[in-house]
Amino acid sequence: MTTDEKTTTTRPEDRASRGSRWGWTLPLLLAAILGVLELSSRTGLGYLAGWADHFVLSTEGINWVRPDAYANDWFMESAPQPHWFFDLLTSFGESLHILPLVYGLYWAAGLLAFGAATAMLARHFVPSASASVGVLVTVVAGLMPWMLGGTGTPVIAIALPAVLSANMIYLLIAGMLTERRLLVVIVGPAISVVHVQQGSIAIVLMVALLIVEAVRDRRVDWWLALAGGLTAAVVGFGLLIRPVASNLADFVEICDTMIPYHCAAHTWDERDIVSTLGLILLTSLSVFALPRARRWLWLSTVGLATLGYAGGFAMDALSVPVLGPLAQGVNVYRLAAVLIPFAVWGAVTPLLSRARGWRYVALLAAWGLGWLMILTAWGFVSAGPLISRLVFYTLALLIPFLGFAVLRQLRRDHVRTRPAAALIASVLVLAAAAGNGGLALRAPDFAITPFADFRVWGENAERAVPAGESIVASPQQVWIKFVSERAVIADCKNVPYGGEPWAQWKKRLAELGGYEQCLEPRAPGYSELSVDALIDLADEYDSDFIAVATDAPVQLEGMERAGWDQVVDAEGDAYAVLFRRPGS
Repeated sequence: MTTDEKTTTTRPEDRASRGSRWGWTLPLLLAAILGVLELSSRTGLGYLAGWADHFVLSTEGINWVRPDAYANDWFMESAPQPHWFFDLLTSFGESLHILPLVYGLYWAAGLLAFGAATAMLARHFVPSASASVGVLVTVVAGLMPWMLGGTGTPVIAIALPAVLSANMIYLLIAGMLTERRLLVVIVGPAISVVHVQQGSIAIVLMVALLIVEAVRDRRVDWWLALAGGLTAAVVGFGLLIRPVASNLADFVEICDTMIPYHCAAHTWDERDIVSTLGLILLTSLSVFALPRARRWLWLSTVGLATLGYAGGFAMDALSVPVLGPLAQGVNVYRLAAVLIPFAVWGAVTPLLSRARGWRYVALLAAWGLGWLMILTAWGFVSAGPLISRLVFYTLALLIPFLGFAVLRQLRRDHVRTRPAAALIASVLVLAAAAGNGGLALRAPDFAITPFADFRVWGENAERAVPAGESIVASPQQVWIKFVSERAVIADCKNVPYGGEPWAQWKKRLAELGGYEQCLEPRAPGYSELSVDALIDLADEYDSDFIAVATDAPVQLEGMERAGWDQVVDAEGDAYAVLFRRPGS
C-alpha cells in the first residue's frame, strides 16, 4: 500500500501490468519468507502440531475415526468446540494416516493468504516498489509476537482456525481495498467455514462497505451483497450444528478468572496496555498509505474495525459499567486479528506516504510513538534489556525512512529510492532481531506431538488405561489427556464457554485443588491434596487411575503405601507417574 505519486493518475490496467511482472512469484515468495520467520522467531517454539491449542481442537476429529480415543471424556461430550470444519479435516487426516501433512498444509494456507494479501496491496498501491515493500511488510509481520492486543497474532506457526481465519480476513480486506469483488465472494464464506466468529466480523465489514457504497455511489453492489449473504448463511449453518453454550455473565467470569489476557483489559499490566495503544495507533496510521481518493474504503473496513476495537478496549480497560462487561461478552478482542496486519502497514507508512514538510514530521512522530509502544509487548524476545530492543528496532526503520525523505526532498527519483529504502529496512530489521536474540533458525517438525518424552509417556498410558476410563490428574498437566488419548476429570486447557458445562468445570477444578493453579503454576493446588483426597476423587468419578507429578514426593510415597500399582513411570519432561487401583 502506498500513496505512490503516480497511483492516483495511472490507469488501473497500467498499474496491474507494472505490478504483475512477478506473477504468482511474489505471493509465494512472501509466504515463504513469513514461514521461515515464523519458524525462526524466538517468540514461539517453531512449528507445532499436536500441542498447545490442539489439546482442545484435535480430539474430536481423532475420536470420530478412533472412538476409543478420548472415550467418555466429559468435556468433549458437554462442550464441543465450534470449529466443525477443523474436526472434519482432522478426521480426514487421521483416517488416512496423514494428519501431519493435513496440518502442515493448513498452516501453509494461512501463509499463502498472507502472501497474496500483501502482494495484492503492494501491487495496487505501490506498483513501483511492490516486491521490496511486500518483503518489508512480511519481515516486520514475521517478527511480531504471538500474542498482541488480547489475541493471538496471524503469525503463529501452528494449524489453528484462529490463525488461518485471521490471514483470510486480511485477504478479504485486501480484496475490498483493491475492489476485487470475485475474491470477496469466495473468501468471505470461506472464512465462516474456518471460524464462525471471524465470519461474523467479515459480515459486519461487508455490510458496512455495502452501505457506504450505496450512499456514496447511489447503487447497490450486488457482488458484495452476494458475498455477505453467502457468508451469513455459512455462519448460520455453523451456529446451528455447533451452538456455543454461553451467556454474558458466565463469559465475563471466564474472562476475569481464566483468560484475562484475552478479554479482560482491566486486569492488564502497563506494558499490555501500552502495546495495545501502539497497535491502535499504528493501525490508524495505515490510512495514510492509501491515496486520498481511496481512503473511504479503508474507513469502511479497517477504520470501522479499529474504532470498534478501540472503543471496546477502552470500555473494558476503564471498567465502564455495563459497556465494559458488554465488550468482554462480545469478545471485541477478536478484532485485534483484523488490526494486526494493518498495524504492520502502519509501521512502514513513513516510507509510503506522500506527506512532506511538517506533515511528514508529524507522521514520523506519530509513527515513532506507535512503534515504540508496540515494541513494549511482552511477546517480543530480546537477549538484552527492553531499552536495547526499543533502540535497535526503531533505528532499523528510522534510518531508511529518513534517508528516503531526504532523497525525496532533493527530488531524487522515488521509483528507485523507495525500493532501495524498503530492502535496507528489511535487512536492518532482521539484523536488529538477530542481534537482540530474537531469531534462531529451526527446521519444522511436522510430527504430531513433536516432543519424544511426551509421545512415549502417552503410548505407555494408552496401553495401561482401558478405553473409556478416566484419569485423575493435575489440571496443570494439560498434555496428559491428549497424549494418552484417555479422558481426564478436568484440566486448565479444556475450559467451557459457559452454561452448565462451566458450572461443572468449576466444581471439578475446586475438587482438584482450585482454578488458581491454572493461572499461577506455583499456587497451591493438586499437588497439595492428600492421597485420601485423590482416592476419594477416583471413587467419585469411577476412575481406577491417578497421575501424580514427580515433584510431589509426599503423594508418590502415599500412593505406594496405599497399595496402588505404578503402571507408567515419568519420561524426561513428561513428569507424571501413573498409578492403578489395586485389584483393578
